[in-house]
Amino acid sequence: MAKLLIIFLYCICANGEQFNLQGDAGLAYSVEVIMGHPHQKINLLIDTGSTTLAVASYSRQDSDKYFDANNSSSIYDSGKKVQATYFEGKWIGRLVSDYIQLPSMPLVPEVRTDMALIMESHNFFMNGSQWQGLLGLAYLPVGARGADVIVESWLDSLDRTLTRPVSFQLKLCATLSTQNATHYGNFQILDGKQKNENLNKSYRTTIIQKRWYEVGVLSVRVMRHVNKSSNPPDIDEHMCQTLNKIKAIVDSGTTNIRLPNCYFRQIVDDLRSAAQTSNMLITDDFWYAGETGCWPEPQDWSLPWVAVDLLSYEADNQYFTLMLSPQNYMRVVAAQNSSGESGTVSEYCYKLGFEKGGDETVLGYTAMEGFQVLFNRSAGWIGWQTSDCGPNTKIMGPFVVSSSLKSKCKLIKSAPDSTISIKAAQWALSAISVIAASILLYLLYPCIKTLLTRRLRSPSQISMSQAALVEQEST
Repeated sequence: MAKLLIIFLYCICANGEQFNLQGDAGLAYSVEVIMGHPHQKINLLIDTGSTTLAVASYSRQDSDKYFDANNSSSIYDSGKKVQATYFEGKWIGRLVSDYIQLPSMPLVPEVRTDMALIMESHNFFMNGSQWQGLLGLAYLPVGARGADVIVESWLDSLDRTLTRPVSFQLKLCATLSTQNATHYGNFQILDGKQKNENLNKSYRTTIIQKRWYEVGVLSVRVMRHVNKSSNPPDIDEHMCQTLNKIKAIVDSGTTNIRLPNCYFRQIVDDLRSAAQTSNMLITDDFWYAGETGCWPEPQDWSLPWVAVDLLSYEADNQYFTLMLSPQNYMRVVAAQNSSGESGTVSEYCYKLGFEKGGDETVLGYTAMEGFQVLFNRSAGWIGWQTSDCGPNTKIMGPFVVSSSLKSKCKLIKSAPDSTISIKAAQWALSAISVIAASILLYLLYPCIKTLLTRRLRSPSQISMSQAALVEQEST
């Protein structure tokens, strides 16, 4: 009964649907988890752009909520230092393991997993955010790093506990009312049956490399007219190569759509021109400098849609198009009362959902709102389908071209899995050679056998959570 009560309390109900994700405008989506024994309730940001579960272990100036390691009897402390640096911000912490469970998902078991206790940070926690850490959902080794340390992710710990790989789905709904800037969503762990049910409804894009959720972003363009019967444009070779030059990732921990600088300017120039044609008075600082724009009434934007073309998983000469309405990229950031009267909203504030990304492309949660996005980690694809909540979105395609898009856009990269396998084979051959040499030396020079074998040993690495489980079983 107590467990059911907890589940009820931590699932937010809106418009008849239960949501387990929420967040303030611009501060991403977070889920409530229970950590340690006895249980401590913590909010973690859902982050497909990193791997590590990291949580504040100290009170901050803007928040006195944190995970108190001294109050958990189940914690295992390695004493090892770990750290992580992000596009914005960084933290330094200590590697531990402890138990975690999600009260909004009663069928997902409690598991022991590695986590980083954040001891100090710089520009990592956002003022006013309701989360105390992040839950990394990407592949290894994208996350915290330390000397002779392998940090196992929560999803890998869950896979190991269930003895099968799991997938997950994010349904991000943005705001549910013009009177409130809080956004909501749903995070689900899916089993095989659920994956099959969603498969026929989804457009799938290939995960290029299993580190981040790296995908093939072929084009980003402003659509003057949305017409499903129109012929799709040719994929511009220079644009698709530039968008994927470093990497193009799907990252729920990032707010905006980040584009290489030259294409950011191109997209924003087109949107600004369309706004001027429609006699919308919007400052250049809003378009190019990330400034907030406020109006006395909620805006029904008559701006063009933006198309994002993604490589199809079905064949490398196919792609499909995510259609983002103005409600996606003209983000609500505040609905506030500037006069001080209670119960009224006198100012509606927005920010542009595009920003400069240097040489990288990032599809932040702005590009995910209005869709259900299924991450099939083991099969290596991400499925997209339109959602029943959030901004109005569409998916068009699939479109077929005459040649390989992977080749045209230079998306053929050596996968980390293959690299690891090759390196493992190389090490195995080296080990065989060493063993053979050791046997020969043993037969010929027994007096120096011990000396040589000591020199041939190399230091080992082990996941800290695996060490904890071994220790627990032996006690």
